[in-house]
Amino acid sequence: MDKIKDIDEQRRKQIADNIGKNLLKARKEKGYTREELAEKSHLSANYIYGLENGTYLPGCLALIDLSNALDITPAQLLDKYIDNKKNSFIEHISQNIENLSERDLDLILTIINFCSKK
Repeated sequence: MDKIKDIDEQRRKQIADNIGKNLLKARKEKGYTREELAEKSHLSANYIYGLENGTYLPGCLALIDLSNALDITPAQLLDKYIDNKKNSFIEHISQNIENLSERDLDLILTIINFCSKK
């Protein structure tokens, strides 16, 4: 039983570290300080610091609040622990599509329509 407990704790630590790295990256990409993110997410700056350094593993509500505050999906914070490649692919496309020209968007739509007819 202790071995299972140790494995679970090790997995929790790995997930917390990964979420922390993704949270820090997303926060910096938005140009937010911890205090600004804390205000936007209704969480404390100390809690966000603990999340970013992997001390804490966020609960469901904190994950949602952080995702909303950063304008990202929870899957982006959990990236390598979500085993849904199709959704990750769609999310990647969605993030990059807004920078395309109208001509490129028309081309992509034509390709999608062609592929969906198969």
